[in-house]
Amino acid sequence: MTTTAFTPVVLLAAIVASGVAAFVWTFRDTPAARPLSVFVAATGLYALAQGLGLATPGLAGKLRWSSVAATVSVVLPAAWLVTVLAYTESERAIGGRRLALLLVEPAVFVALVWTNDAHGLVWADRWVATAAGTAYLAREFGLATWAHVGYSLLLFAVGGLELVRLNFRTTEFFRGQATALLGAMVAAATAWTASLFGVVPGRYALGAVGFVAAGLVTTATLFRGRLVSVTPATRQLGREAVIDEMDDRIVILDEDDRIVDVNPAAARLFDLDPEGAVGTPIETAAPMLAESGGGVSTGQSDLELDGPEGRRYYDVRVSPLYRSYGGIAGCVLSLRDVTDRRRHEQRLDVLNRVLRHNLRNELNVVAGNAELLRRDVETTDEVERRLDRIEETVDGVVARSEKVGHVARMVDDERDRAFAVTERVEGLADRVESAHDGATVEVDLPDGLTVVGGPCLERAVEELLENAAEHAGDDPTVEVRTARRGDEFVEVRVADDGPGIEDHERSVIEAGRETALEHGSGVGLWLVKWVVGECGGSVEFVDDGDGCTVALVLPLADAATDGTPDDSRDSERTGVEAND
Repeated sequence: MTTTAFTPVVLLAAIVASGVAAFVWTFRDTPAARPLSVFVAATGLYALAQGLGLATPGLAGKLRWSSVAATVSVVLPAAWLVTVLAYTESERAIGGRRLALLLVEPAVFVALVWTNDAHGLVWADRWVATAAGTAYLAREFGLATWAHVGYSLLLFAVGGLELVRLNFRTTEFFRGQATALLGAMVAAATAWTASLFGVVPGRYALGAVGFVAAGLVTTATLFRGRLVSVTPATRQLGREAVIDEMDDRIVILDEDDRIVDVNPAAARLFDLDPEGAVGTPIETAAPMLAESGGGVSTGQSDLELDGPEGRRYYDVRVSPLYRSYGGIAGCVLSLRDVTDRRRHEQRLDVLNRVLRHNLRNELNVVAGNAELLRRDVETTDEVERRLDRIEETVDGVVARSEKVGHVARMVDDERDRAFAVTERVEGLADRVESAHDGATVEVDLPDGLTVVGGPCLERAVEELLENAAEHAGDDPTVEVRTARRGDEFVEVRVADDGPGIEDHERSVIEAGRETALEHGSGVGLWLVKWVVGECGGSVEFVDDGDGCTVALVLPLADAATDGTPDDSRDSERTGVEAND
């Protein structure tokens, strides 16, 4: 008789498992690596004992190696469970006392294995059987073996349920990892139980090979997917730490608008007990918040609350929580304190309106008195020049004041609509030529050019054309041309033959800020910069010879709408024209 032909496969599996266990041990300081190295090493020893039992010809040798295999096998379920719990860093993670309790049954079973001759609880009988010319150890299991098998399957099931639980609360990346681990262990446990129940002949030792394969799959998943260094538990703990420490107030609701969790900032704001508030309807715990943003629909609203520090303003955002299998499980309410920003905006708005209103009134007084002086006082040429200068200055300041108000309104206008560049610019060109004698505006734009913008973008382009016509030479010529900037942007250039923009004016606009020593003289270029920026583009100054060239880099409407059909873009363009 000879040993089974499957013996070399089992011994090879033992050698491979030993090498993999040594490799995993080198990363023992990372999450789950230590218990995984123990699991893989145990699978190697289990396969080695099974293989040597198949290779040994006599009954005594086969009995000895069978006892060794049974002894090593008790490590596998516990090591697998500890690996899974360490990977997920579950609240069920096993500490020293729990681990000791977990190993009580394996220790008792090992003792029964080596005293089996006295009681026969592990094996009622063992003998050498032959099949296809090969010899292997046949066994009749006792009560202790079946109890141990049940205990082992229970540990495997607990680890499997923990992975299933992880799949319902993590991302697709970690869901794939958990599924791979679960599938590998299910396959190994199935092969093991199939051998125990005689579904597969004992000469094949599929249990040992199955566990080694599970260890290899787990290790491959662990290192290829960076499972050891990037665990879902780390991600979850990081999120919890951020939520707990952030200044924003966070309230998590279920689908019935009951509180699931609140962070410390929200608990202080609404005077809630974080533990006691769980399960309380939001209408009861924070009725003002419920009126402002409660519910599982997405949205944004404002909330005003009176407290010890006076009235505070909050920006409330509602984000739904989706189940992995579909449907909404609840929502997250986040409240950001915008009191300082609101007060700052209010101050600026009041100062802007009061200053412009008073400025207009007082300048009207100056203009009126200048006109009275012109009529009532005998003037000389010098006095006439000074009065003309006063009136021109007053008109300029009033116009600048009106432009400041216009800028404030235009920047807040709708910006995410389609803007028909060619049609609009051609209309603006005619308007500028009519307003400036001798000015010529040459438009060289492709038909149907459409970018992301709105009425405010038309005002920005008009500002550039007017500036170019005013500051060009005696016979001002303005050119408007275009160039592509990749697949998503287009460059619209406005060029004139004038003296160009002063360096300090350009530097202020390019830097995006003014200082006491470095500032511009007007708001026109600021209007252009702000509007184009809000539309998703940028403003550049181009040195291409004499004069001044300003380039507007604008996002194409085609790219922004991701392939919107031509007819829908035409309808959008019509809507823009109708609303302007």
